[in-house]
Amino acid sequence: MKSKHLLFFLIAVTALAACSSKSNKFVVIGDITGMPKQTVLLEQLGANDIVALVDSVNSSEDGHFELSGAGAEPGLYRVHFSDNKFILLSLDKGNVKVTGDWSSIENYTVAGSPASEHLKQFLKFFREKVRDFNTMNIVLDTLRARGNDSLLAQAQKNYQEMNQEFTQLIETYADTASFEPNAVFAARILNPSSEAVFLGAFTQSLNKRFPGTRLTREFQEYFNRTNLKNPNSEHVKAQNIEAGMMAPEVNLPAPDGNNISLSSLRGKFVLLDFWASWCGPCRAENPNVVAAFNKFKDKNFTVYGVSLDHNKEKWEQAIKDDGLSWTQVSDLKGWSSVAATIYSIQSIPSNVLIGPDGKVIARNLRGSDLDEMLERVLSESGEQNAK
Repeated sequence: MKSKHLLFFLIAVTALAACSSKSNKFVVIGDITGMPKQTVLLEQLGANDIVALVDSVNSSEDGHFELSGAGAEPGLYRVHFSDNKFILLSLDKGNVKVTGDWSSIENYTVAGSPASEHLKQFLKFFREKVRDFNTMNIVLDTLRARGNDSLLAQAQKNYQEMNQEFTQLIETYADTASFEPNAVFAARILNPSSEAVFLGAFTQSLNKRFPGTRLTREFQEYFNRTNLKNPNSEHVKAQNIEAGMMAPEVNLPAPDGNNISLSSLRGKFVLLDFWASWCGPCRAENPNVVAAFNKFKDKNFTVYGVSLDHNKEKWEQAIKDDGLSWTQVSDLKGWSSVAATIYSIQSIPSNVLIGPDGKVIARNLRGSDLDEMLERVLSESGEQNAK
């Protein structure tokens, strides 16, 4: 992840935003203490790098201004001031009140827009993390200058772990944000080269979460454009995994570092289970998988868990805490896991039930559905073996 992508929208204004008869109107009412009198702009930020001027107004002597706009759908906007200062807003309709101090405008407050308040909290988190990275960079520079190789190696490892965790948190926010402008904004922060696998899955899930919207279409255009430039985009091919086809091979390291292949379990019914320690829904589903494993493990059934974790310690702790006593593997690449790519995993928890012959039986069986399917296929298998 490279933070420079946070500034994707800092380009020239290109067009006036059109308003249809179906548009929702909104007004941004601002009061910025200590702000010099100036022209304040309201700009709409597209997911495909287009910035459109929506409104402009001269502020009063006391820092008051009112900007208005309209849009058929929720959108990402910025109130743009002089000195390249700005406030980001996620707007839909109604009156939004923005207050702050010119000397520390990043500490603004916003009322009347839950989406904008949510975005502000994300930006606060982002700025804090960036400060941590800046501090870490100073430490690294100091250690390089002193030639302390052992401390430098440990600091570089810590920096890499920080970066992985930071990237994962941004991905999680993009995947779970209730407001599409917020989700798209977070996804645009990510490096389209190193996070291409996640962004591909995000693009597909975005169309399911917010079908047919302008931002969804624009993000698809952005992803297609950047993916064509990515030299690694063809490295691993995603596949449409359907019932009846042979399950593609997975061969990844277990916690002890030794690789275990999916094919090594051939001859058993195998639940290929995608999860992660940081995934709340996965942890909630794990008791169901544990129950199924304990119920059917003596009937030619097992589980092959693939974790989309970055942090090995957290992965191992989750295995212990949730009592996952079956085969567990991970390349610790998060959404960039080769297994997740091959199996076109767009969200987790996700699973694939594979028969003893290595062919796919079903996908995404959860709770009672998993139990019922296993009861049926194992019963049918037992009857066939009896014959």
